[in-house]
Amino acid sequence: GDHPCNFKLYDQSGDEVELYDFYGKVIILDLSAMWCGVCVNIAPVGEDIVEEFGRENVVWITVLIEDEMGNPPDQADLQRWLGYGAGEPVLAGDRSLIDPTAQNGYPVAGWPTVVIIDKEMRLSHGVTGWSEELVKSWVLDLL
Repeated sequence: GDHPCNFKLYDQSGDEVELYDFYGKVIILDLSAMWCGVCVNIAPVGEDIVEEFGRENVVWITVLIEDEMGNPPDQADLQRWLGYGAGEPVLAGDRSLIDPTAQNGYPVAGWPTVVIIDKEMRLSHGVTGWSEELVKSWVLDLL
């Protein structure tokens, strides 16, 4: 029920995007690393989920924390991620967004970490790893 910290990150087009730009939609926040095989495999699934529930209701936001070498991603990395079938936006993050205590960041304990934020910008659910059925059920409950 807590509100997530807002952030401003650059997307695949070089535009600044804020988390709170998506107020009023269910947000699926996918915190991923480019070297993570599961992360790569779920990249296109986000677009399918958004299509299923409607762009007017749901947004899938991928925040890449690391490139294949463990460094913060650059514009070329974000563009490459789109090539895996991911939808937009894809944002360039870094490890400053992570805090295992959840006091000053997202409690990422593994890759991917998926966080669900409701239409009122309240943290609703989160999972480390991936379960499409679980994520869909959470989204459905919030619509």
